[in-house]
Amino acid sequence: MHDQSIIDNEISKAFKFVNENKLDEAKQSLDTILKTQESLQTNQFQNIADIYLIIGEFKIAGDMYIKANNLTGHAFTLILLKKIEEAKEALILTEDSQAKLWCEFLIELFTEKNNIQKWPGYFTIRHFLESTFYLLLKSTNEGYINLLIKISNELLDINPDSEKYIGYAYVNFEDLHSATPFLERALKRNSYDGEIYFVLGKALFNKGLLPNALAMLENARLLLPEHMPTKMLLEEVKASLKPN
Repeated sequence: MHDQSIIDNEISKAFKFVNENKLDEAKQSLDTILKTQESLQTNQFQNIADIYLIIGEFKIAGDMYIKANNLTGHAFTLILLKKIEEAKEALILTEDSQAKLWCEFLIELFTEKNNIQKWPGYFTIRHFLESTFYLLLKSTNEGYINLLIKISNELLDINPDSEKYIGYAYVNFEDLHSATPFLERALKRNSYDGEIYFVLGKALFNKGLLPNALAMLENARLLLPEHMPTKMLLEEVKASLKPN
């Protein structure tokens, strides 16, 4: 598999499997690609690392980030693996970036410092909070999860959508029960956020709670009249509710 287009196609296939929640198939595609590591390019290692990260194979993801010359990504995987001191060392020679700041914030938080110095900004929270929380759920890291929830009010002061991102992470983890209070509080702060109604509607539909899904999607449609996924899912819910 030395033809770069073939490798790129296999990586695309692995991403597709991840989007379809076929994680075993995605891992098989990656394992096939890695049999010829010597032919892989830096950007391909980066893509492979990202997929392993989503799958929850943090150690392999970290190794791939090193091959992609992404030491900040490697540090992030070390944090997820609770190797905080190694993560600190990995960050020493990295350039400043939003990703580095996020890692430094997580290190301070997870070492339970009483006075966090490196708080993330609005866009850093927007970019990293949901995915980080999801990966912590995937790794069943209750300690780190609770520490993030504990400082959620401080994060809200920086980015008012912070609880929404945590709620979305729970939804993606298929834990609607835990997601609901976060998303309900987010709606109290901004009742015009049609995206939240859509996400809740989709989650309720996947649970088979069709009347509840319909109510949420009707709200989403009012706020997002041009949002095609809302229109399509709303029609599907209505069709499912029709008597045979």
